[in-house]
Amino acid sequence: MAWCSSRAVSGDDWAAQFAVGLQLPYVWRVWHDDPGVEGVAARLWLATTDAASWAAVDGDGRAAADRFTVWEHGPRRLWGMVEAAHEWWRGAGCPGPERFGLTIVPDGTHVPWLDTPDNPVPVLA
Repeated sequence: MAWCSSRAVSGDDWAAQFAVGLQLPYVWRVWHDDPGVEGVAARLWLATTDAASWAAVDGDGRAAADRFTVWEHGPRRLWGMVEAAHEWWRGAGCPGPERFGLTIVPDGTHVPWLDTPDNPVPVLA
């Protein structure tokens, strides 16, 4: 798996955020600048909506953007899942939101897809 920084997958790139979000339903994320932790300039929080798993990705703000520390808890390794989702998006050519669609089947299941309904977006569980 290719390595990527926390800002690359969850920073200002709305297309990346959209694609990663489609692949990780029931996972939320939020940036916490200056979290009051010594040596941490910014922290990316990831958590499942049931609060069973979480990850904190800390950057010191001084080192290169490729230096960060990941703390995780729970049965799902959220940071690895975020990296995998971002890698899929990059491998698909970094598509923007306009290339995605959504099919809702009669039982209410939502199926996101890229370009055509026969190309479903992988959902990481």
